[in-house]
Amino acid sequence: MLFVGPAGYPPGSKGIVQAVENVRKLGLDALEVQFGRSVNLTVDKARDAAPRARELNVAISAHAPYYINFNSDDANRAKSEEWLLSSLRSLDALGGRIVVVHAASYMGRTPEAATRAVVTSLKRVRRTAEDEGLAPIIGLETMGKLGSWGTYDEIGEVMAEVEGVEPVPDFAHIHARGQGCLRTENDFRAALDGALDLFPGRLHCHFSCIEYTAKGEKRHLLLEAKDPDFALLCRVLPKEGRDVTIISETPDPSGDAVTMKRMLQ
Repeated sequence: MLFVGPAGYPPGSKGIVQAVENVRKLGLDALEVQFGRSVNLTVDKARDAAPRARELNVAISAHAPYYINFNSDDANRAKSEEWLLSSLRSLDALGGRIVVVHAASYMGRTPEAATRAVVTSLKRVRRTAEDEGLAPIIGLETMGKLGSWGTYDEIGEVMAEVEGVEPVPDFAHIHARGQGCLRTENDFRAALDGALDLFPGRLHCHFSCIEYTAKGEKRHLLLEAKDPDFALLCRVLPKEGRDVTIISETPDPSGDAVTMKRMLQ
């Protein structure tokens, strides 16, 4: 089954309950709550909204704060771990499945050193999450800038050592980091297989069009830009035979999610 929805509340939503209801009114069935600048949904409010999300069968996820960087000094690493834990707590209360995270920047270190730092922090986070009985898993997003940690190989190395972690392919980021590498149906198949080879279960992914430079990602664009072209992904996804959630991250996430849903149907 394919679930499609926006990154962030649909326009006019006042609070999480109305956001879930508005997602359904748009004919969508997924919502990624954005904690980009802070975890601003309390556990109590999330717990109150959980029954409505279940009733409407909206697949809930969350995006952890953008400030997270596990490959940093001790103080910032500790803050990053707590930001991720706060995201997991709120999403657990909301009944969501996965918290997406931008894990690290290279910061002048080798990719191998950055990967070790991510492993160390995520092991600590997972231990605390398990002690607290938190159900959501952690999704490591593929990143679009050459200076950001987050290739499939790097994510796979972390998954080999840390339980409760999945890949989150962001097709715009893959396209930007690969300097426009998603041009054909086969290109999308290869990008999708990169995630499916790492993880056999339900797949959570992001899509938008994107502007990029020699250093990778510059800014997200509307679906109409067709760079990359969502129509090509539409030909690949229905053949997959497993549950996939697609989150629209364009500048008009709700409007373009509606278009994505229509194209997939």
